[in-house]
Amino acid sequence: MHDQHKLSLAFLTVQGCPPIDHVKVAAKAGYDAAGLRLMAPHGLELAHSIVGNAALLREINAAAAGLGVSLLDGEVFTLLPDTDVRSWAPVIETAAELAMPFMQITCEDPELSRAADNLGLLADQAARLHIDIAIEFMHWRAAATIEDAAKLAKTSGRGNVGILLDALHLSRSGGSPASVAAIQRELILYLQLCDAASVQPTDDAGRIAEARSARMMPGQGALWLRELMAALRSDIAISVETPHAGDAGLSYLQRAQRAMTATRAFLDGLKAPTSSEG
Repeated sequence: MHDQHKLSLAFLTVQGCPPIDHVKVAAKAGYDAAGLRLMAPHGLELAHSIVGNAALLREINAAAAGLGVSLLDGEVFTLLPDTDVRSWAPVIETAAELAMPFMQITCEDPELSRAADNLGLLADQAARLHIDIAIEFMHWRAAATIEDAAKLAKTSGRGNVGILLDALHLSRSGGSPASVAAIQRELILYLQLCDAASVQPTDDAGRIAEARSARMMPGQGALWLRELMAALRSDIAISVETPHAGDAGLSYLQRAQRAMTATRAFLDGLKAPTSSEG
């Protein structure tokens, strides 16, 4: 914990790390929680299959319990026009077995009513297992902005649907802390934290590459992270997501430790007055 913030080690920060090792690395680096990939994003392959592997599930839960680490979130549903959300029941059940409070979803369906109906059906399955569905908006998705995500969540009509706020995606989709402040605070379920350069990619291919392999450590880039934190609940959970191609030579533990050190330094710095405050 940092003050009231639960800190979780995001999947991408140690991408490639086997699930049990991910939990162990999170514990050793001082995180409270970890995030695991249960489904690959649309078009990508899943490196480590967890769903349907009862023995692995038992091992993950045993490691987490023994080390005092929880599982914060599972990645990631992709809502397509032809999605049959009933087929995702085993994934939701796996998330429940891991006591994950959140499952991520992105939306690639441009038709709002259809997407919201399918999202509502998924949310009903999740609600029975005490799981919230967190919409992650990205510039290259149908749900591209924080406003899109909020509209989709509200149109679904379900109380267990909200928004996963990624600081990088907020910036690259034209959003700002003011955009966050304009959204009902309870809709923001948790935060993915990183920093980024002031110069933005010029196309979606560049944005995707940046999101997956060129993020900066919190407090070491040009984003308005101090103002963003002021717009959020004081106890919001933080998933530290800082993948960078330059870290390829580091061990998973070293990557997790670097991210934790930077995140704690950034959060500690929030307590200090800015120059304008004297």
